[in-house]
Amino acid sequence: MLSKEATTPGWAQRRGTSSSSSAAARGGSGGGPTVVAIAQRWQHSGAAVAVASPRQAVYQVVVVTGDVRGAGSAAPAVVTLVGSEGESEPYLIGDTGEDRGFERATRKTYAFSSRWLGELQRVHVQQLPSASDGGGVGWYLDRIEVAGPEGEHWDFPCSAWLGKSNSPSGLDGDHERNLAPAVMRSSLHSMREPSYNLLGAPLHPEVSAVALPHPEKAAKGEKGLNRQGFGYGGEDAYFSCSNRNGITALGVADGVYSWREQGIDAGQFSRRLMEFARHSVDLGTTDVLRVLQFAAKRLRLEGILGSSTACIVLIDQLQGRLAAANLGDSGFLVIGRRRGEGGRVASGAASGRRRQLAIKYRSPQQEHSFGYPYQLGHFQGADLPEDAMLTTMPISPGDLVLLGSDGLWDNVSEDELLDEVERDIVEGVKPSVIAQRLAFLAFSNSLDKDKQTPYSEGASEAFDMVYHGGKADDITIVCAVMH
Repeated sequence: MLSKEATTPGWAQRRGTSSSSSAAARGGSGGGPTVVAIAQRWQHSGAAVAVASPRQAVYQVVVVTGDVRGAGSAAPAVVTLVGSEGESEPYLIGDTGEDRGFERATRKTYAFSSRWLGELQRVHVQQLPSASDGGGVGWYLDRIEVAGPEGEHWDFPCSAWLGKSNSPSGLDGDHERNLAPAVMRSSLHSMREPSYNLLGAPLHPEVSAVALPHPEKAAKGEKGLNRQGFGYGGEDAYFSCSNRNGITALGVADGVYSWREQGIDAGQFSRRLMEFARHSVDLGTTDVLRVLQFAAKRLRLEGILGSSTACIVLIDQLQGRLAAANLGDSGFLVIGRRRGEGGRVASGAASGRRRQLAIKYRSPQQEHSFGYPYQLGHFQGADLPEDAMLTTMPISPGDLVLLGSDGLWDNVSEDELLDEVERDIVEGVKPSVIAQRLAFLAFSNSLDKDKQTPYSEGASEAFDMVYHGGKADDITIVCAVMH
């Protein structure tokens, strides 16, 4: 027994205690040996093993299979919880007896014993092939709900196929996905509300972008490149594209200028990062973390030097959902019509009238300290794609999604930004005009030595001094309006 346990991977031993609200799941033969054989290969390739901790916890994990044709699957799955304090062991579910597989429109509850994980940041779920179906049957996972040991609750929406779709829609999916926690705010429609209809008319994002180089670079004749779907200015870069799975992707990256002092093209890293991210989406990827992981891996394989922040947003046109991975001090926000008082509304338009728009969500910055953001890079100690903050939320027609490098966020306050966007919406201008106006507003503020800006406020707080003025920098903006 000891010898067998020494060679069997941890998750093949770890099974959550299961209960189900469905009828008995379908049986099947021969699934066990297949699972163990694959598990051994994964263990050798670095499967996670929980680190012993004096603080233990039990997580109640509810797996909800969707109510669409062919949603169920006889294949088991592996679930891993990832939190701010570490990650659980991978847990094997749906593999034995009455618990085998997942039936359409059912909820199955599992108790995961684990070290305490802190705030949950994502759930990794992977469908395993089943000997009974040849590994070809897909599973339509609606969501995973997790209840923590101290009364916490997280929702991780999926509403997508894992594996080969059994429906006539033809929308197949990857066998594994990273699920981000849903943003729960009164300013956002809940994904469980009757009005949130996954089968409604698809969204049609209208996208435009602009990149401006640092004023000093512009003075030397350096120009930005702005094309449909890709561009850059200085060390900033961006991309946008759509794929066959109904995904519109947006991205911004901000390379670190100081690598120039070591003879490294500081802009190449961010440009290639965006190109590789776009390539991943073009291949059909629908998982935002996997897009970032793919791009980072390609950078390593090609030996590209430098470092960069990154913000990638995937908009699911069919389901009306946004998923984002943000690493560093680039970021995004969602602006929409006011819904009650839940949205964060700045102090008011210059005219004093009540604003019609509100900020539904803004991504927090990730910084090790002031001026030192998280960043991907070639050097030891660089941050990893898995360090990115993952977010998912519903999105509606009329919403505006804005991505920007820190050249925007450091120089334009939320008040100014909402004033400009609302003025543009009233005028009926296109996203290209909104992006250009915001970019030139940021550019103007960055040169104003007396301006009170987000950067001056942050510097005053960080250095315990009174600081005024903007921050001259590359400025990149991607603007998408939902129709």
